[in-house]
Amino acid sequence: MLIELSSSKEKNEFHPWLINPWRDSKSINEMMKNLTRLSLLLIGITVFSGCVNVFKLADLRTDKENSNSNPEKAQQLMEEMGIAHGISNWDSIQTYHVTFEDEFYGFIGKQAHPYKEQKFSLSLNYAPKTFNGQLEILSGKEKGNIWGLQSWETYHKDKDGNLSAKKNEDMKFWLPTYQYFIEFPSRIQEATSIDYLGEKIIDGVKTEGIIASWNTIEAQKDVDQYLIWIDSESKRIVKIEYTVRDMFRFISGATYFQDYKEYNGLLLPSKLPVESNLVKDGLLHTMRIMDFKADLVSVDSLMPLK
Repeated sequence: MLIELSSSKEKNEFHPWLINPWRDSKSINEMMKNLTRLSLLLIGITVFSGCVNVFKLADLRTDKENSNSNPEKAQQLMEEMGIAHGISNWDSIQTYHVTFEDEFYGFIGKQAHPYKEQKFSLSLNYAPKTFNGQLEILSGKEKGNIWGLQSWETYHKDKDGNLSAKKNEDMKFWLPTYQYFIEFPSRIQEATSIDYLGEKIIDGVKTEGIIASWNTIEAQKDVDQYLIWIDSESKRIVKIEYTVRDMFRFISGATYFQDYKEYNGLLLPSKLPVESNLVKDGLLHTMRIMDFKADLVSVDSLMPLK
């Protein structure tokens, strides 16, 4: 999934769950592994999601939503949402630590992630407003593995703390993916094109919607659209919908923001169920933010590569 924030590559990538198996792949073994995953995923699409038109560019706009055009109201709602989530608190945070859980479901879910288990715990450390971070696996067969991303280069730390630059396309995908969901209310403020969608009831909650993108809200081949559904009273995000342009341009997904908790003025959802148009019924996976701590590690520790 691609977000066009600027000409900088560091601000140009966001993938909610899928990877591009061909990007910068140098290793034959890695290419074969990714090809196998891609083949299985395509089989899953055919078997479980035959209703998806793989030739059509996903477009989240509808005629009804287009009729409610009001960019000024959308801008006001976007700002109110940011205030409700306390995004100004990110300015005083140099790094942050999150205890995180993720659980995937079914055949499609199994193909959509690189981990050994379908449910696992992680320790995540990031520098906000960048894509520099580290991921440590806390459970299962891979417990103790540490992967990092610095200036879009991946690296690995073994259990003895030995550091090695090591290409890993899976971690190049998942590290910024988790970070973007955590920082979403702040990051989406950088969208350059927004409009109002109108009202919608979601799980009994009255919401108002914004469509956000870059350059234009119309469907683009290489830039994603976002629908942000905001509680009309609290101004908290209830649900976000999005396209996935990075690889499969027909894919769209949705994430619910549930069970909010406050951390020194910063509001974060503790439960984030994820839907996909590749899955006819049910969820693709569920992410959980178990705990959040600011400035637990140093900025330098997240930039170990010389």
